[in-house]
Amino acid sequence: MAIPQSVEEVTPAWLSDVLGKEVIDCRTHYLEGGVVGDAFKVHGIQYRDSSAGPSSAVVKLANVIPEKRQYAVTNRIYVKEVNFYRHFAKDMPLRAPEVYYLESDDEDNCEFFVILMEDLTTHSLVFDQVDDPPCEKFIPKINSEVAAFHARFWESDELQLNWLKLPDSGYEFPMTPACRACPETMEVFIPLWEQMFGENPLKKEQWADVRAICDLVTGPRSSQILDYMNHKFNERPKTLVHGDIRADNIFRTHPNQGLSAEESTLTYIDWQMVQPGPPGPEFTQSWQHSLSPELRRNDLAWLKTYHEQLVALAPQASSYTYEHLVEDYKIGFVIWWMALITLGSTTIPIFDKPEGQRMRALWHQGLGYSWQAMLDHDCLDMVEQFAAEVG
Repeated sequence: MAIPQSVEEVTPAWLSDVLGKEVIDCRTHYLEGGVVGDAFKVHGIQYRDSSAGPSSAVVKLANVIPEKRQYAVTNRIYVKEVNFYRHFAKDMPLRAPEVYYLESDDEDNCEFFVILMEDLTTHSLVFDQVDDPPCEKFIPKINSEVAAFHARFWESDELQLNWLKLPDSGYEFPMTPACRACPETMEVFIPLWEQMFGENPLKKEQWADVRAICDLVTGPRSSQILDYMNHKFNERPKTLVHGDIRADNIFRTHPNQGLSAEESTLTYIDWQMVQPGPPGPEFTQSWQHSLSPELRRNDLAWLKTYHEQLVALAPQASSYTYEHLVEDYKIGFVIWWMALITLGSTTIPIFDKPEGQRMRALWHQGLGYSWQAMLDHDCLDMVEQFAAEVG
């Protein structure tokens, strides 16, 4: 069956074919996102038999822009998400969206694909990094579910599947190409930030240590420091990691149903960065970029609880010590910041457009959150030590 290459090809006739039920009408609109893929809501679905199927769904396609699509192919983003839904989604402790139909042009390295999945908004509400992040009541639930997920795949043979396994050179942080470009893109990022927000935060005394970190990770030893951090990750035991468990990628049962945090069902979306890796950086995205510094400062206690739950479920994970977990978590602060320097240099210019307003708020808030986390955990001392060790 033909794989749609644009939303215009998601027609009533196509839906009829993939759902096996005659669809006589539908409408589509673009959903926020589309960095490497394009996602749309299909709504107002009408069937010949009015009770035949869902009235709405979400369809995810390869990006229509060739350059973005090629980036996704090169970094195996599409093939990982497609195969995650194909092989793992129904058999794991984290709930993923129900899939109605999935197809790709190549199981080992696809360029075009389609995933038709449930519309979570019919029963759930996404957390919002800017306006509605997880409250403290939800942290233990997320913690516990992620621990069970990591335990399920700890050092599993499944990590060696061809579409998933690490290259012969071993683990690399998924955004390593962006990290490697940060010495050049820093020169673009700061002027763009200053133009967009009317300030250069690196000139503020409160961020002096962050400025020193920037000097190191964009300086002559940038590449060696990055390689050293990746080497640290590569030495660790591995599990399956989501790679982007931030607030915007977690839905919970809609609050209007009156359920407590414990009673709510969480659904995790956007599995395009899934890969084998150590758990520490998973929590960088979960907490550094999603929670206010006041709440996030409980992170070491949360990590301790997570580690205890992980080892209870997978005793072999005890070789990945709490100290390893904390160090990897802190490295995640720095390595994500390196990636964001490059990503921001291409993203900031759209912030003054209507479709970029939320991203503007997200980045403006997130920068302060990210830098405060690096200060709270004395990441300058860590990076200086790394720089000394690489010579």
